Amino acid sequence: MLPEEVPMAHQRFRPIKTGLYDKDQAIGRDMCLAVRAGNLVFLRGQTGFTLDGCFTGFGDAAAQADQAMCNVKILLEETGARMEHICKITTCITDRAFHEPVHAVIGRHLGDIAPVGTSLIVNGLALPEMLVEIGIDAVIPA
Repeated sequence: MLPEEVPMAHQRFRPIKTGLYDKDQAIGRDMCLAVRAGNLVFLRGQTGFTLDGCFTGFGDAAAQADQAMCNVKILLEETGARMEHICKITTCITDRAFHEPVHAVIGRHLGDIAPVGTSLIVNGLALPEMLVEIGIDAVIPA
């Protein structure tokens, strides 16, 4: 294999200490908010937390989804991707009543972009104030 053919190492964006988000939990592992592996981009599930660790949208799943999608756009751009590169979106909500308002917000952010998607209703997320979490996988065109 020639040097120009050597695959690029994974790029990890915005490394974090889990304590920034899970202040009451002693998980003690490092994570990052995004990983780019070649042309693939994987985002950590986004919630009502801003990228600097402040929580928004207490009791409001749509507001949390809006914050999550704002984060998605920023994180994708930092990895060299764009919203139209989103291939899969996984949405977790803690109550069926949140389905319509959360997906309306996601639809507003995605516009004409039509990724595949999975929606899950879960018993709970990492913190009790979290009502929605959005996971994103993207592929940057070659």
